[in-house]
Amino acid sequence: MCQHRKDKIRLPLAFFLPLLTASLIRFWDIGLRPFHSDEGVNSFFLLNLFNKNYYHYDPANYHGPFLYYLGLIPFFIFGLSDFAFRFMPALFGIMVVALLYPLRKKFGTMGILTAGLLIALSPTMSFFSRDTIHEMYFIFFSLAVVVSFFLYSETRKSRHIYFSAASLAFLVTIKETYIITFVVFAVSLTIAYCCTLVLLAQGARLQYAKNVFASFAADCKKNQYAIGISIGVFLGINFLFYSSFFTYYAGIKGILSTLKIWTKTGTHAGGHAKPFFYYFTLLYKFELPILILGIAGLYCAFRRGSKLTVFVSSWAILIYLTYSFIPYKTPWLVINILLPLSLLAGIFISNILRAVTKKWQYAVFYPLYLGIFGFSCYQSLMLNFFNYDDERYELVYVQTKRDIYHLLDRLQSLSKAQGNDMPINIVSKEYWPLPWYLRDYKNAKFWGGIIENPNAPVILVDKNNEAELKKKLKGDYRQERFVLRPGVMLVAYIQESLYETGLTERGKAADQPVAAISKEKLAEGLNVKYYDTIECTGTPFLSRVEKGAISFAYHNETQKPYRSPFCIEWEGYLSIPEKGTYQFATRSDDGSVVYLDGSVVVDNDDIHAARYIFGIISLGKGMHHVRIKYFDGGGGAVMEFLWKPPGGRESLVPGHLLFHTK
Repeated sequence: MCQHRKDKIRLPLAFFLPLLTASLIRFWDIGLRPFHSDEGVNSFFLLNLFNKNYYHYDPANYHGPFLYYLGLIPFFIFGLSDFAFRFMPALFGIMVVALLYPLRKKFGTMGILTAGLLIALSPTMSFFSRDTIHEMYFIFFSLAVVVSFFLYSETRKSRHIYFSAASLAFLVTIKETYIITFVVFAVSLTIAYCCTLVLLAQGARLQYAKNVFASFAADCKKNQYAIGISIGVFLGINFLFYSSFFTYYAGIKGILSTLKIWTKTGTHAGGHAKPFFYYFTLLYKFELPILILGIAGLYCAFRRGSKLTVFVSSWAILIYLTYSFIPYKTPWLVINILLPLSLLAGIFISNILRAVTKKWQYAVFYPLYLGIFGFSCYQSLMLNFFNYDDERYELVYVQTKRDIYHLLDRLQSLSKAQGNDMPINIVSKEYWPLPWYLRDYKNAKFWGGIIENPNAPVILVDKNNEAELKKKLKGDYRQERFVLRPGVMLVAYIQESLYETGLTERGKAADQPVAAISKEKLAEGLNVKYYDTIECTGTPFLSRVEKGAISFAYHNETQKPYRSPFCIEWEGYLSIPEKGTYQFATRSDDGSVVYLDGSVVVDNDDIHAARYIFGIISLGKGMHHVRIKYFDGGGGAVMEFLWKPPGGRESLVPGHLLFHTK
């Protein structure tokens, strides 16, 4: 009786605690991270569907239609907003946790609590639940298929056949990788039955096999109407979605033709090719608790020998191997591997707890158990709320940078003078997700490249097409630079008459010569400010005095101490030991500029690989004001501040000659 009461208490806790945890992480400040470029594309189709009632499935692009039609629902309820756009993936991320509840008898209370919390707190699962792409829908219905099948095997109730058929249909409408999941499920189910067969005595195996086929035949005969209805449900759901609800019948042909197209994409991965152990590396770095507990769960699952546990084990192994062998790899695909591993982790903890009987064992078990979730929680919070656009984290993949918010703020400040009717010509080839963010600007036009007459109060161009744009400009423009995502810099050309609008005093300040200063008012080292923009504007995220020469080299994102883009500004005084002609230089990746007494001496600006540029200037003995600006737009980050004094050799500018005001 006492144990029964405990289970009554534990079961609601095992259900609601993961559910509440998942809800908080997925919905809290859901609009914080800028839209990924894929989200930008998806928002374009959703807006067309919402505003113009238009969507046609294209088998060559952007996966299935499910995301777009489901995404309409929050728009009608909440209106057009970032929250509404990301509502459904977040909700389905929570529903994945809720869907574990029907497995409580198989996994036990502790098993579903463990699996639920691991999924709820998973950095990867939570990160992509806050992202409107197809993956979270896909794993929800993948799990729904498994749950429906095994519930039917226990209860023989026909409603589970309908749920399974509908879930299979929705998988087809979501993404072309359904074919991988279907094959993995079929093979895993075969392994589960074969494993049971192998464990039987040799004489009983033939009879068991006969019973399986006889039972299957009897079920088919008994449920022939349910099966017929389920086939109709499966075909009907696919017909509705791919025909755009009876408005575009050509879309139905794409159900099969898309498999050929995406098979070619998977085997000819282009820029998305990754090594075999790519997913294992992601699991090790971001999902270590699930990885370790899931692998341990493999042993427990096969040892128990039940069809469900063997099925889940086979599912985890086969889905990992399949996705690892395919050259095309992206980080969000790893959630297909995480799902069965989380179930195996629940199986393992459930088995371990059965062996824990003594007080000292509980004293060891529960602190470790809580520590696992504390570790996952910390990683999840850091990724979702602080490092969401930091390329040093491999889960952050060609993510739009938060610098886009600086661009939007700048456009908003400019629109105060001309309103939302202000013409904006976007002549960049790369611009996603700007159509979503500029949807309220009635005259924002996206051309996809340089046009014959690009002139407008504001022009946005990518760095690669800037030279072509300059040939067609009429009138005076000022420029500001923004990083859209790694490797893509946008340059805003703003008409001179409009440029000053909305600029801060810091932005308007000119580089004026600085009056002479005595050495007694100075101390060694330069004042250094770090910004999260490439123009060194706004509020610095770090300010300090730094001593020593200016020199660093980080050859990839993971080595950098700060996320890209960032800008560093050194300011202070340079002590010139003798009058003469000096050569100053920078070797930088990306841009750098050196000002001495308010004049540009070295202009090594712009985005580029490591490049050496020098300048020459005559200086008198004494203190001279110096300001050095450097920015990194992504990739490698290299900076050296060099000089060649009269009669000397080139070297780093010595740190003992650099000063700041006390």
